[in-house]
Amino acid sequence: MRLLETSSRCGCRACRANMMADNTTLFRVHNLVEEVDSAIIGPVDSRVQEVQTRRFPWNTICHLCRSFTGIPCSGCSGTLIAPDLVLTAGHCLWSLRQAGPPKEISVAPGRVDRDGLPYGTIKAAHFWVPRGFIKGPDRSIWDFGVIRLVRPVSRITKFMPMVSLGQTELQNIAANHRLSVAGYPSDRPIGTMWRHSERLKRVTPRRLFYSVSTCPGHSGSSVTVDRGRGPEIIAVHTTGILDREGRSYGCTRATTMAPANLVNSGVRLTDAVINAVLHPATFRSGDAEMVQLK
Repeated sequence: MRLLETSSRCGCRACRANMMADNTTLFRVHNLVEEVDSAIIGPVDSRVQEVQTRRFPWNTICHLCRSFTGIPCSGCSGTLIAPDLVLTAGHCLWSLRQAGPPKEISVAPGRVDRDGLPYGTIKAAHFWVPRGFIKGPDRSIWDFGVIRLVRPVSRITKFMPMVSLGQTELQNIAANHRLSVAGYPSDRPIGTMWRHSERLKRVTPRRLFYSVSTCPGHSGSSVTVDRGRGPEIIAVHTTGILDREGRSYGCTRATTMAPANLVNSGVRLTDAVINAVLHPATFRSGDAEMVQLK
């Protein structure tokens, strides 16, 4: 299986059409990014509820409760990558709709349902997103962020590593492995964790495209792969596709599932992205600067 890099696309009509479709989708999604971050890829919804949330790696998957004026709890997902660090999407930390950050974020690792909080909730002390996401215009490549908690999470000591993979490694994953996304979709009972695994379909220098099914609320989930050494984080899920009415495919009763040839996508972890997540306070210039929002 050959994965297509943006830089290697030819100028033929088919490639130009694909590129225009990608750009149109990302533009539409990032104008309504609070609601349309994902889709159910047909022909069936194969997502599975995960209830063993005290087990690794599910105990590192976090439900984010974000409060805005008049909105006490807007959901997102994230992943605990260290005792006090949570990886998530940039639009979970800077709302385009609200034109600013949440007033407060509560993080619940391994949440199992409405009342099941095996590790309690921990407030965010600080959080950062790249300047490129706040100011645009190409938010799709800067849609990641990191939260530092007010205290470390106790009783969780094992974390999935973040890895930056090259083209050869991604080719191997596309041919031989499946990607997984686990998080807290809004179309399922509140606080329940759902996961799905499917194929890597396409690669660009800054994004990965895959047929893993997700719904709004999954934003910020890690995109992971297990190559025989345990799960590794290779991207942050951010974006899905819309139907003709501008709605996420398959995520409400009024919508149908997305055709099998369509894909969801996320920000690819590169060395620079991983460094920014682990060391957000380090000086960087331009769009790469990590802006502290709290």
